[in-house]
Amino acid sequence: MRKKKIIRSLNYQPTKLVRHQIDNPFKVMTYFFIDFTIHETRDNLLELYQGWVYHSPAYADDQAIKDMLCFYIQLREFLEDSYLYTQLTKHM
Repeated sequence: MRKKKIIRSLNYQPTKLVRHQIDNPFKVMTYFFIDFTIHETRDNLLELYQGWVYHSPAYADDQAIKDMLCFYIQLREFLEDSYLYTQLTKHM
């Protein structure tokens, strides 16, 4: 029942997940870190953020810039926690 509710909430959002990704999100996270090391992921995320900051002054107000910085920080934490989770779970 819980999984159906989660799937239903995903269906109301844009998603590109296919059935096997929904059934095994751990595998998706594991493959992500096989394709991109944690160091490369941090660097790529920082480049994306810096590119947004460089091009945003024309249209972004102070609140939008603060929100993007908060998003960058929390997404980096989420990626690092996901990496830790995949590494710790792999060795169980």
